[in-house]
Amino acid sequence: MFRSPRSPSVSLSLVLVLAACATKPDATVQPPAPARERPEEGSTYVSTSHNESGADAKRFAPVTTPAGDFVVTTPEAAKELAERAIAEYLDPKKTWKTSPVLPAGWPAKERAVIVFFYPMSANPNSMTHYQLFTPSYYVKVSLADGTTAIEPIAKHRELGSIEDTRPSSLERRELDIAEASLVQQLTGTTIDDGDQPYWGYLKYIHEHPQLGRDLERRAPAFLGWVRKKYGHASRK
Repeated sequence: MFRSPRSPSVSLSLVLVLAACATKPDATVQPPAPARERPEEGSTYVSTSHNESGADAKRFAPVTTPAGDFVVTTPEAAKELAERAIAEYLDPKKTWKTSPVLPAGWPAKERAVIVFFYPMSANPNSMTHYQLFTPSYYVKVSLADGTTAIEPIAKHRELGSIEDTRPSSLERRELDIAEASLVQQLTGTTIDDGDQPYWGYLKYIHEHPQLGRDLERRAPAFLGWVRKKYGHASRK
């Protein structure tokens, strides 16, 4: 095979060209930073399950300051005092159910609320139900000074079998409003009667019929007034 001879000048030129091509890249040049990702529109989840209408928002507004000097100004504080006072009296072998706060009398002659304590025993035929009995005690709590008085209740009888389930958020909320409205009224704070502030008591009675019927027998004046005044209305 015929080969053409290479000249030295051509070889030198070729070497220079190759050397130029092999020059290192500038070390200071950095690859471009990735563009900052923008969140996709509509990707944020906002729950609307608890959105309220204007009327509901008004009903669920925080309670206002009581008109006067009272040691107890919320139903939660009243229940806590009642539970503390009764703690050593309750049989630890039993499960106890607490009633909503109720007025000590109606029409109210004293600034006080009462809380009933219902004993429950295990149901031999069910792991999820209890046998409910009439209350063993009630505790009266003075809103003025926070003092408590324990009253035992005799003649116990069985009210029936109940499943001790956790109330729904709506039921709990309605009852919170009703109890807070009662304490507000007893402490001299004006409440908006147009928003049916005591509806939660009726809902509680409906959702817990055994307890509800017993409470209506024990606080007939107050719960009868609530039913007469708000029983025609309806809530979901």
